[in-house]
Amino acid sequence: MNDLTTSIVNVVTRVTLLLLSLLFMGWAVYDDNRDIFAGLIMGVMGGLINVRFLSIKVRQLAELAVSQENKRFSFGFVTRLCIAFLIVMIAARFEQISLGATIAGLFIPQLLTIPVSIMVSLRKQ
Repeated sequence: MNDLTTSIVNVVTRVTLLLLSLLFMGWAVYDDNRDIFAGLIMGVMGGLINVRFLSIKVRQLAELAVSQENKRFSFGFVTRLCIAFLIVMIAARFEQISLGATIAGLFIPQLLTIPVSIMVSLRKQ
């Protein structure tokens, strides 16, 4: 399981970095929509941080389940919420960044995990 989740997160990271490079190129080329591209860039970066953090927490939960210790465990929801809140507050502070695009960008890496996990599991079979 650990190998499968690691490969899924690595593929999501690669796809997200490819998307980020396309967004940076769009930001450089299209002057009229720079605020939207800047918001998407910030949101996608925050979403990628949240995906990586959640994968670390899931891996820690798997290790805790194997060790069979009676220990409290948290998925770090408050931490991930604070990361998203910080990104949104930065976008709200600056006029050059679209708030709606930032919020939409936060969801993109999480939504990428669904098709990526299906493709990775089909390749493993």
